[in-house]
This record gives sequence, C-alpha cells and structure tokens, in this order.
Amino acid sequence: MDPTNKFWWFAGVSIFITLLIFAGIVLFFWQQLLPGQQATLIDIVKNHFIYLFIAAILFMAAIGFGLDAIFHSYILPLNRLPEEIELIHTVNSGHRIKREGSKVVNLVIDAINENADHYQQLENDVTTRVIEAKSDVEKEKNILAVIMSELPEGVLICNRDGHILFFNKQAKRFFTGKNDARLGDSPVPDDPPRAPLPFFGLGRSVFEIIDRHLVSHALDDIIEKLEKTTSGAASYFVTVSQGGRHLRTEMVPVLNHQRLFTGFILIFSDITSQLETDSQANLMLQSLSGGIRTPLAGVRAAVETMMEFPDMTLHDVQEFTRIIYHESLKIGKILGQHTRVPLDRPRSQWPLIETRADTMLEKLTVKAKHLLQLQFIAESYDEDLQLSTDSYSFTLAVLFLLQRLSDETAVRDFMCRVHKTNGLINFDLRWRGTAVRMDKVHAWEEKVLSLPDMGLPFTLGEVIRYHDAELWPYTEASHDWSGLRLILPALPPAGVELTRKPTIIPDSRPEFYDFDLFNQPGQNPSIDNRLLTDLTYTVFDTETTGLDPRGGDEIISIGAVRIVNNHLIADDRFEQLINPRRPLRWESIQIHGIEEEMLRDQPIIATVLPQFHQFAENTILVAHNAAFDMRMLQIKEAETGVRFINPVLDTMLLSSIVHPAQENHNLMTISQRLGINVSGRHTAMGDALATANMFLKLIPLLSKKGIHTLQEARTASEKTYFARLRY
Repeated sequence: MDPTNKFWWFAGVSIFITLLIFAGIVLFFWQQLLPGQQATLIDIVKNHFIYLFIAAILFMAAIGFGLDAIFHSYILPLNRLPEEIELIHTVNSGHRIKREGSKVVNLVIDAINENADHYQQLENDVTTRVIEAKSDVEKEKNILAVIMSELPEGVLICNRDGHILFFNKQAKRFFTGKNDARLGDSPVPDDPPRAPLPFFGLGRSVFEIIDRHLVSHALDDIIEKLEKTTSGAASYFVTVSQGGRHLRTEMVPVLNHQRLFTGFILIFSDITSQLETDSQANLMLQSLSGGIRTPLAGVRAAVETMMEFPDMTLHDVQEFTRIIYHESLKIGKILGQHTRVPLDRPRSQWPLIETRADTMLEKLTVKAKHLLQLQFIAESYDEDLQLSTDSYSFTLAVLFLLQRLSDETAVRDFMCRVHKTNGLINFDLRWRGTAVRMDKVHAWEEKVLSLPDMGLPFTLGEVIRYHDAELWPYTEASHDWSGLRLILPALPPAGVELTRKPTIIPDSRPEFYDFDLFNQPGQNPSIDNRLLTDLTYTVFDTETTGLDPRGGDEIISIGAVRIVNNHLIADDRFEQLINPRRPLRWESIQIHGIEEEMLRDQPIIATVLPQFHQFAENTILVAHNAAFDMRMLQIKEAETGVRFINPVLDTMLLSSIVHPAQENHNLMTISQRLGINVSGRHTAMGDALATANMFLKLIPLLSKKGIHTLQEARTASEKTYFARLRY
C-alpha cells in the first residue's frame, strides 16, 4: 500500500478509537450524575447544540491537521530516507535529499547530504585512480579495436550457440551494405508488406545472416577434426550476403583452457569481383573454343582428304592448300581477339580443402538416405586417397546429381567407385539401368543447386568448374551398368594450406582483450530463472495520435534500442515514422512535435510492424508504462498478422518496487532521481534511450531488494499498485 494511504488509514483508525474512548468517558460520567443534573445537562446541549457541534468539528480538524503536520514533517521524510540513501550509494552519487521535514529531520538530512558530498569526492578520486591505472591497458585495447575494425576481412566472433559476441566494421558492411543496422529506404505507404529485413548486431544469431546448414556443416567438420586431433581444425565455405556479395568464409574454433569447444571465429573475404572475372574468363574460353572448332574441323578435313588421295591433281592440292590457309587465318584472328584472357587466373579464392575419400563417402551415404531416401553404397575406394574439394558444395553437387539421376531413371540404389588414374581422380556414380544423355547432363549443369534443407546460389556447372572438374555419362560395355563420371584433379590447388590453428582461451583473461562473453549462457526457451543481467532486451517506445487505443488512435513512430549482457548497444537501433492514414490531433502534435506532412510519405503500420517484430525477436521487451505501448501493438494483430509474445517488463512498475515511498514514477522524475540526462523527450527514440538507461540503473536496485531473475521481477511487478492500470 502507498505510504500516504497507509498513514491516513492509520489516522482514521486512531480517530475512531479516540472517539470510542471519548464516548466511553462521557457515558461513565453520565451515569454518575443525578437525574436533575442529567436534565440540566440535556437542556444545555439542546440550547447550545450548534456551538457544541462546531467545537467538535474544530477539535476533529485540529487533530487532523496535527496528524498531517506530524506525517509530512516527521513520518514521510523519514520513510523516504532509506530510498534516498540507497540512491546515493548505488546508482547516483550526485543525488541529494531535499530539506522538507521538521528541524530535527532537516538536521539529519543535512548530515546525510554532507556525508554524500564526501562519498562522491572519494568515489571521484577512486574513479580517477582507476582510469589512470587502466590507461595503458585501454591504449592496447583501443589499438586492438582499431586494428580489428580496419581489417580488410570481416570478422565475427560467436559463442557455441551461434550468438554474435563481436564484429568489426567490415563484417557489418558485408551483411548490411552500410554502417548501421537501421531500416533502409522507406516504401510507398500503400505498398503491400515486404519481407522483414535481417538485422545485424551483438547478441543476435549468426543464422539470421548465414544459412544455418552452411554453418552447421562447417561446425560438424571442425568437431570431427578436433576429435581426430587434426592440426588444422579450420573449415571453409562460400556464402552470399543479403547484398549479393560472395564471401569466402573461414571458420576457426575457439577452445577454452581445457581444449573444449566454446565458440568460433568467422573470417570473411569478398571474392565477388574474382568470381565475376572467372565467369568472364570462362565465357571467353567457351567463345574461343566454339570459334576455333569450325576452322579446325575444316583444316582437319582438308588434311585427311589430301592424305587419303595422295595422287590428286595439282589443282586439287592448291585448292585444299588455300582452304587450309584461310582456315588458319580465321584461327589466328580468333586467337588474337582472346590474347588478353588470363588463362592462368588464380583459383585460391574458392576454398578447396583436402578431405579423405572415405570421410566424404560416409557423409554422402548418410545424407543421401536422410534427405533423398536413396541407397548410396561406397563400392570401392583407396583409404588413403585425398579429395581436394569444398566439402559443402561438393556434397551438395553429388546429392543434386543423385536426385536428378533418380528422377530421370527411376533408380533408387546407387554405387560409388573412387579411384586414381594418371594424376586424376575418377569419382564414378554407378547404377543398373539405362544411361543418361549428355545433353541432359548439360541441362543439369545450368540448374541452381537446391535440395530440401540444403542449397547454394550457384549452378551445378559453376561448382564443377571451380573444382577444375569434368562431368560426363558413360556405359559399361560388359555389364548392364551405366555411370556418371566426375573427374577431379588429384593434387590440391596451390596456395590453399591449413594454417589456421584453434584459438585457445587461457585460464586467466588475456590482458589485451576480454573474452569473458564466451561464458555467457545462450538463448533458450526457459528464461524465467535467468539473471536479469544475462538477458537480451529490446527497449522501445511509441508515439501515437492520441491516448485512446480503443478509440482509433494510431502509432506514428516506433523507436527501440537493444541491451545485451547488461550493456546498452546504442548503435543497434530501430527508428521509423509511420503513416497513420488519419488526421493528427492538435494536442498530440504539441507533445511529440510530429506533423502530418512528416508522415505523408512514410510506410504504414502493416509494413513497419513485421520489421520491428523481427528486430525484437527472442528478446525481452522493456517500456515505460508498457501496458499502453503493448496495447497499441496488440490491437494491430489482426491487421498485420504480427503477434508479440515476448516477455514484458515495465520500468514504471520496477521503479515503484525499488522506491515505494516515492509518489511520482513518471519518466522524467525517475530519470532525475537516477541521474539520467534525457534528450529528445517525447520522441520515440529519445524516450527509448532514456528508458534503457533507466532500466540499467534499476537492475542493481532490484538486486538489493532480492529480485535477481526475470520471474522474480515479473512477480514483484504484478503486486504493485500501477499494475492495476488497463488500456
């Protein structure tokens, strides 16, 4: 119960008891009077009743004013003192208690404020010494941060569950195409809702920006290498960013001091221009091959004719010589047009790694059965044979061929034979039945690789070419077997070496950087017992056309920021104006300053809300007076198809938990109490930032109240007076 209400309840009970006692005393003396005296007293009361009644009212008022003076001079100031002192010693050492009590209470307040001045001075001295002591470490940390930020390669560090713990500017540029994760160009207001854009930032899952199956395949490869104590435990693959950039990706495991897998590092290199150069070179080579094929055929036909008829006339010899000469000129002209083609172009941009043939065949057997329900049996292979492949794309290409072969021939059982001949490796897919035509195989090479739960934005032909491989069908003459042969180079491409070693975290923290975040627990469905400091939050605010959700008021602005591991990530924000498609009230314009002209070309709520839903996915929602904001979101469920099921915390309720003696819990009052500077008041982003800073300062105050987990915070919030408000 509110302290003021508590006092007046106690005062009312006290007055009632006083009246009962007074009535008892009057009754006792009444019984002691003689009948004549009683009659005389009754006459006096009748004749002077109005005066006696006024005197009683004045007496009661005097008691009330006296109690009120006592309450405001002694009880209320003393009741607030513990909260005020706690503020000084926890989140706001610059806070000072107002002198608003009796003389004695004010003397106590003066003494507390004086001690607070000394405490703040000591705190400032300690802070200065700590800053000086850490200056050298900070210099090294800043140097490392600058180096990491300016690397030409993109770098992501993730924990074992795939949540991003660190990234540099280049990685952000690769996956967002810009230097922040805000929304891009605003669509036309009446456009249909677009697919939500992916967000990029700390605490988010790497699977939001990279295909889960690519990462999982690489992790399986690394874990297998670690189990076999392979010296080079890195894995490689190629991914395509949202902006269409082709990124050569190197995954390096991070091990703790006990050599247990605890996270991984992803290093990205942009190979888009290299791949485009290769594609252009391939087209030129194909043009060269096609261009000289006809002249060569003419030369060959002329020579073969001259050899077959050695006794032909001189005129015929001269005619065939002329044909050979002209066809040779054509060949020379074609070769001259293609002399600038870089025939020795580098191939190291595509990550081809040595893989044991038995390991590759084992993976193919499992995946063919699991994904395609096909029988794939390794018939024969050399146990020591090494294949130079990109594991994921090569596996996908073989599975893609198996699926096409099965659809074409209705065969469900396939054999595989891998053998080395003359510096080449023959990877043979065999089946009992009819062969496939070469034109069918060429048609497959133009298809994009795609299977259930697997896929790449490359065609089969591109993957084959980047493995320097050839593909053609064949038939075995002595049996009723048919086959499809994939010929691979026996030696790995030059320049690809497994030089990356696993990163091992020492038992103590490295002095140059803090990797403690690796030990943070990952996201999981059961978060009620998680500490408030360990959770990821989306702190948001809305601006609206008015304060009546049921009466048709609409959202016109949403602003949000994220808190990850008890740190505000101010750059990871969501900020968007919204066209409400209705007039704005003059009163609301005076508050938030948003005018109708500013909203005319902005997207509608059906476009923005799915994007905000994705931004807030898998986080705890935090708002000030959250009941109002949540109601504004919930009434749009039917229109947008978006439902917010995130757990919710309200800073207004949390403030009333830690400061029950305070009468005011609006955003500005709490901010002043906690020493928070508020800029951009009554804008969605300004209020969201203020609420986020407020929430971070409320967490240690809640801890002092014994509230440490999400469940405890929600339970305590439900018991507050403000939780009764409904919209």
